[in-house]
Amino acid sequence: MKTKILLAFAILVCAAITSSAQVNEGRYLLGGNSGFYKNQPSGESTSEVFNTNIQFGKVIKDNTVAGIILSFGYSNGVQYKMNQFGAGVFYRKYKPLAKDLYFFGEGDALYNYSKSTQNNFQIGSSGTRNTFNGGSLSFIPGISYSICKRMQMELVMPNLVSLSYGVSKNETTNTGTSSVSSQKINSFSAGVTLNSNLVYSFGIGFKFLLGK
Repeated sequence: MKTKILLAFAILVCAAITSSAQVNEGRYLLGGNSGFYKNQPSGESTSEVFNTNIQFGKVIKDNTVAGIILSFGYSNGVQYKMNQFGAGVFYRKYKPLAKDLYFFGEGDALYNYSKSTQNNFQIGSSGTRNTFNGGSLSFIPGISYSICKRMQMELVMPNLVSLSYGVSKNETTNTGTSSVSSQKINSFSAGVTLNSNLVYSFGIGFKFLLGK
Protein backbone atom coordinates (compact mmCIF):
# COMPACT_ATOMS: atom_id res chain seq x y z
CA MET A 1 0.00 0.00 0.00
CA LYS A 2 2.80 2.42 0.91
CA THR A 3 4.56 1.73 -2.40
CA LYS A 4 1.37 2.43 -4.38
CA ILE A 5 0.80 5.74 -2.57
CA LEU A 6 4.36 6.91 -3.13
CA LEU A 7 4.21 5.83 -6.79
CA ALA A 8 0.97 7.75 -7.33
CA PHE A 9 2.53 10.82 -5.69
CA ALA A 10 5.56 10.57 -7.97
CA ILE A 11 3.28 10.36 -11.02
CA LEU A 12 1.44 13.51 -9.95
CA VAL A 13 4.69 15.43 -9.55
CA CYS A 14 6.29 14.20 -12.77
CA ALA A 15 3.12 14.74 -14.77
CA ALA A 16 2.89 18.45 -13.94
CA ILE A 17 4.42 19.56 -17.25
CA THR A 18 1.42 20.30 -19.46
CA SER A 19 -1.49 22.74 -19.79
CA SER A 20 -2.59 25.65 -17.60
CA ALA A 21 -4.65 25.56 -14.40
CA GLN A 22 -8.27 24.41 -14.73
CA VAL A 23 -9.92 25.37 -11.40
CA ASN A 24 -11.54 28.50 -12.80
CA GLU A 25 -14.46 30.57 -11.51
CA GLY A 26 -17.87 29.46 -12.77
CA ARG A 27 -17.02 25.76 -13.15
CA TYR A 28 -18.48 22.90 -11.08
CA LEU A 29 -16.76 20.15 -9.09
CA LEU A 30 -18.31 16.68 -8.90
CA GLY A 31 -17.10 13.60 -7.06
CA GLY A 32 -18.32 10.66 -5.03
CA ASN A 33 -18.33 6.91 -4.70
CA SER A 34 -20.68 3.96 -4.23
CA GLY A 35 -20.25 0.44 -2.99
CA PHE A 36 -22.49 -2.63 -2.78
CA TYR A 37 -21.74 -5.94 -1.10
CA LYS A 38 -23.95 -9.02 -1.06
CA ASN A 39 -23.18 -12.24 0.75
CA GLN A 40 -25.21 -15.45 0.62
CA PRO A 41 -23.42 -18.46 2.12
CA SER A 42 -24.69 -21.84 1.06
CA GLY A 43 -27.92 -22.64 2.88
CA GLU A 44 -28.01 -19.31 4.73
CA SER A 45 -29.88 -16.01 4.36
CA THR A 46 -28.57 -13.12 2.29
CA SER A 47 -26.89 -10.07 3.81
CA GLU A 48 -26.42 -6.78 1.93
CA VAL A 49 -24.44 -3.60 2.48
CA PHE A 50 -24.71 -0.46 0.34
CA ASN A 51 -23.05 2.95 0.73
CA THR A 52 -22.90 6.02 -1.50
CA ASN A 53 -21.84 9.65 -1.18
CA ILE A 54 -21.84 12.62 -3.55
CA GLN A 55 -19.84 15.85 -3.40
CA PHE A 56 -20.96 18.72 -5.60
CA GLY A 57 -19.65 22.28 -5.57
CA LYS A 58 -19.19 25.45 -7.55
CA VAL A 59 -15.92 27.30 -8.14
CA ILE A 60 -17.00 30.61 -6.59
CA LYS A 61 -13.69 32.22 -7.54
CA ASP A 62 -10.46 30.93 -9.05
CA ASN A 63 -9.11 28.02 -6.95
CA THR A 64 -11.95 28.23 -4.39
CA VAL A 65 -14.88 25.77 -4.26
CA ALA A 66 -17.97 25.68 -2.02
CA GLY A 67 -20.66 23.02 -2.13
CA ILE A 68 -22.65 20.22 -0.53
CA ILE A 69 -22.04 16.62 0.52
CA LEU A 70 -24.79 13.96 0.63
CA SER A 71 -24.53 10.33 1.75
CA PHE A 72 -26.78 7.31 2.19
CA GLY A 73 -26.25 3.72 3.22
CA TYR A 74 -28.04 0.62 4.46
CA SER A 75 -27.25 -2.82 5.78
CA ASN A 76 -29.63 -5.79 5.89
CA GLY A 77 -28.94 -9.11 7.55
CA VAL A 78 -30.83 -12.02 9.09
CA GLN A 79 -31.49 -10.26 12.40
CA TYR A 80 -30.07 -6.81 11.71
CA LYS A 81 -31.15 -3.73 9.73
CA MET A 82 -29.53 -0.32 9.53
CA ASN A 83 -30.11 2.89 7.54
CA GLN A 84 -27.92 5.97 7.63
CA PHE A 85 -28.09 9.44 6.07
CA GLY A 86 -25.71 12.35 5.96
CA ALA A 87 -25.69 15.90 4.64
CA GLY A 88 -23.35 18.83 4.92
CA VAL A 89 -21.31 21.56 3.29
CA PHE A 90 -17.66 21.92 2.31
CA TYR A 91 -15.24 24.70 1.44
CA ARG A 92 -12.08 23.88 -0.54
CA LYS A 93 -9.12 26.12 -1.32
CA TYR A 94 -6.48 25.23 -3.93
CA LYS A 95 -2.88 26.48 -3.88
CA PRO A 96 -1.05 26.04 -7.23
CA LEU A 97 2.33 24.30 -6.91
CA ALA A 98 3.20 23.83 -10.59
CA LYS A 99 1.36 23.49 -13.89
CA ASP A 100 -1.90 21.67 -13.07
CA LEU A 101 -0.53 20.54 -9.69
CA TYR A 102 -2.17 21.85 -6.52
CA PHE A 103 -2.12 21.52 -2.79
CA PHE A 104 -5.61 21.91 -1.29
CA GLY A 105 -7.24 22.17 2.09
CA GLU A 106 -10.91 21.34 2.62
CA GLY A 107 -13.17 22.05 5.58
CA ASP A 108 -16.30 19.90 6.02
CA ALA A 109 -19.32 20.40 8.29
CA LEU A 110 -21.59 17.34 8.34
CA TYR A 111 -24.79 16.07 9.98
CA ASN A 112 -25.30 12.30 10.33
CA TYR A 113 -28.32 10.19 11.27
CA SER A 114 -28.57 6.43 11.59
CA LYS A 115 -31.13 3.94 12.84
CA SER A 116 -30.55 0.24 13.42
CA THR A 117 -32.58 -2.64 14.82
CA GLN A 118 -31.41 -6.06 15.96
CA ASN A 119 -33.55 -9.17 16.40
CA ASN A 120 -37.32 -8.58 16.56
CA PHE A 121 -37.70 -5.13 18.14
CA GLN A 122 -41.34 -4.93 19.26
CA ILE A 123 -43.36 -5.15 22.44
CA GLY A 124 -43.38 -8.70 23.79
CA SER A 125 -40.25 -9.79 21.92
CA SER A 126 -36.55 -9.51 22.60
CA GLY A 127 -34.73 -6.92 20.51
CA THR A 128 -32.82 -3.64 20.43
CA ARG A 129 -33.01 -0.39 18.49
CA ASN A 130 -30.41 2.34 18.26
CA THR A 131 -30.77 5.83 16.79
CA PHE A 132 -27.94 8.31 16.39
CA ASN A 133 -27.91 12.03 15.61
CA GLY A 134 -24.65 13.89 15.37
CA GLY A 135 -22.48 16.44 13.66
CA SER A 136 -18.83 16.75 12.81
CA LEU A 137 -16.24 19.26 11.63
CA SER A 138 -13.10 18.15 9.84
CA PHE A 139 -10.12 19.45 7.88
CA ILE A 140 -8.88 17.43 4.91
CA PRO A 141 -5.59 18.21 3.11
CA GLY A 142 -4.48 16.75 -0.19
CA ILE A 143 -2.68 17.09 -3.51
CA SER A 144 -4.54 17.34 -6.82
CA TYR A 145 -3.38 17.03 -10.42
CA SER A 146 -5.46 17.99 -13.48
CA ILE A 147 -5.15 14.92 -15.72
CA CYS A 148 -7.17 16.72 -18.37
CA LYS A 149 -9.53 19.68 -18.63
CA ARG A 150 -12.38 17.82 -16.88
CA MET A 151 -10.70 15.40 -14.48
CA GLN A 152 -8.49 15.65 -11.39
CA MET A 153 -6.59 12.90 -9.64
CA GLU A 154 -6.19 13.37 -5.88
CA LEU A 155 -4.15 12.12 -2.97
CA VAL A 156 -6.25 12.83 0.11
CA MET A 157 -5.72 12.31 3.84
CA PRO A 158 -9.21 12.24 5.44
CA ASN A 159 -9.75 13.97 8.75
CA LEU A 160 -6.33 15.33 9.63
CA VAL A 161 -8.19 17.36 12.25
CA SER A 162 -11.70 16.42 13.37
CA LEU A 163 -14.33 17.30 15.97
CA SER A 164 -17.57 15.37 16.45
CA TYR A 165 -20.58 15.33 18.76
CA GLY A 166 -23.47 12.92 18.82
CA VAL A 167 -26.42 11.60 20.80
CA SER A 168 -27.30 7.90 20.79
CA LYS A 169 -30.57 6.44 22.04
CA ASN A 170 -30.55 2.74 22.85
CA GLU A 171 -33.91 0.97 23.34
CA THR A 172 -34.46 -2.62 24.45
CA THR A 173 -37.54 -4.87 24.57
CA ASN A 174 -37.77 -8.22 26.33
CA THR A 175 -39.86 -11.34 25.73
CA GLY A 176 -43.02 -11.46 27.81
CA THR A 177 -42.95 -7.81 28.94
CA SER A 178 -44.80 -4.73 27.69
CA SER A 179 -42.13 -2.22 28.64
CA VAL A 180 -39.29 -0.61 26.69
CA SER A 181 -36.10 0.37 28.47
CA SER A 182 -34.08 3.19 26.95
CA GLN A 183 -30.80 4.97 27.51
CA LYS A 184 -29.31 8.12 25.99
CA ILE A 185 -25.58 8.58 25.55
CA ASN A 186 -23.85 11.84 24.62
CA SER A 187 -20.47 11.56 22.97
CA PHE A 188 -17.78 14.04 21.99
CA SER A 189 -14.46 13.41 20.29
CA ALA A 190 -11.57 15.42 18.91
CA GLY A 191 -8.61 14.10 17.02
CA VAL A 192 -5.47 14.98 15.11
CA THR A 193 -3.87 12.38 12.83
CA LEU A 194 -0.12 12.84 13.21
CA ASN A 195 1.97 9.70 13.60
CA SER A 196 4.70 7.64 11.98
CA ASN A 197 2.15 5.77 9.82
CA LEU A 198 0.73 8.97 8.29
CA VAL A 199 1.40 7.83 4.72
CA TYR A 200 -0.99 4.87 5.14
CA SER A 201 -3.89 7.29 5.77
CA PHE A 202 -3.79 8.68 2.23
CA GLY A 203 -6.40 7.63 -0.31
CA ILE A 204 -6.52 8.02 -4.09
CA GLY A 205 -9.59 9.57 -5.70
CA PHE A 206 -10.90 11.53 -8.68
CA LYS A 207 -12.96 14.67 -9.21
CA PHE A 208 -14.66 15.97 -12.35
CA LEU A 209 -14.71 19.64 -13.41
CA LEU A 210 -17.82 20.58 -15.35
CA GLY A 211 -18.57 23.69 -17.36
CA LYS A 212 -16.37 25.87 -19.53
